[in-house]
Amino acid sequence: MSEPSPGVWRIRYWAAGSDGYRRRSVTVRGTRIQAEQKRAELMLAHSDDAPCPTVGEVWRSYALPDLERRVEGGDASPGTLKQYQCAWGKHVEPVWGASQCDSVCPLAVQQWLYGLPLNAAKQGLSLLRIVLDYAVRYELVPHNVARERYLMPSQQTVGSMDAGIWSLEELRETWGAVRGLWFEPVFLLCGFAGLRVGEALGVRSEDVSAAVVGGVRLAVVSVSRQVSDDGPTDLLKTPQSRRAVPVPGSAGERLLEIASACDGWLAGDGMGGPSTRARLTKAWRRCPLPEGMRHPLRNLRNSWETWMRWSMRVPPWCIEPVMGHAVQGVTGQHYDRPQRELFCEVIAQAYSERPYDGGW
Repeated sequence: MSEPSPGVWRIRYWAAGSDGYRRRSVTVRGTRIQAEQKRAELMLAHSDDAPCPTVGEVWRSYALPDLERRVEGGDASPGTLKQYQCAWGKHVEPVWGASQCDSVCPLAVQQWLYGLPLNAAKQGLSLLRIVLDYAVRYELVPHNVARERYLMPSQQTVGSMDAGIWSLEELRETWGAVRGLWFEPVFLLCGFAGLRVGEALGVRSEDVSAAVVGGVRLAVVSVSRQVSDDGPTDLLKTPQSRRAVPVPGSAGERLLEIASACDGWLAGDGMGGPSTRARLTKAWRRCPLPEGMRHPLRNLRNSWETWMRWSMRVPPWCIEPVMGHAVQGVTGQHYDRPQRELFCEVIAQAYSERPYDGGW
């Protein structure tokens, strides 16, 4: 039930008709109590002789539209929407799409989960739980069977992923292999600034500026967009992802050099636009790298966090916001609002005490 304008209520309910059992709506005027009474009357009138909606109908009528509204409002990323749609089409819809919500039973859910790899089972169960939550909310079923405790598939069903990271010396060697290539700035932004790969592809020359703090010269990278599979977007993974990241030392100097030499995207496609993830992945796979250092590009962010914490001794309370993470707890949620200058001061002091590129 929603209120498009004061005193006007849009009531949604399920009812059978010549076009089948579908979600329907009616507009009424009056107070909220009067609107709720009317909704109760409609639901009671159509509850006895109508079949329960299917899982697919609830997904299309409630779950998916709400997720799309969250993306439009900036509360969820387009990537999240794409993940849910992929999980729905691959794991949930083939099994549960045509099933009425009240026919989903725990035994069938358990059997379904055992037939999936662990990661797919976790993702599929999470999505089924979300969809059936809507069914409970709108009184289509009394409880959500997907919220029962289930036995999950074995860890052995999970494909092994490369979790390797680069040490500082390995970063130096790998940097030497990619220096001068079109994706060098992406490597620097991920490995020496901790950006996500999509964020690194979205950096333009005007996003990189110079600053001197405590005698330390920094390249300050403003993160305000990313490149997704659908192209550049201002919607980042989280609200905290919009940030400024200081980069000291030789990596910062090189970023300033690259930014001053180009007009537009640091890693462009040669035609005025940003490069795609697919092009970047292909180039990374073809690049001749030192032995044992061909990890996924996304692992550069893990490498940055590791050497910043353990080699530069930057405290975690500073690393988290620089990475674009929300700081946990009441203080992090409501009070802690660090500014660009504070990030620069902490990073500059850490570099002056322990320069990572000594002897490079």
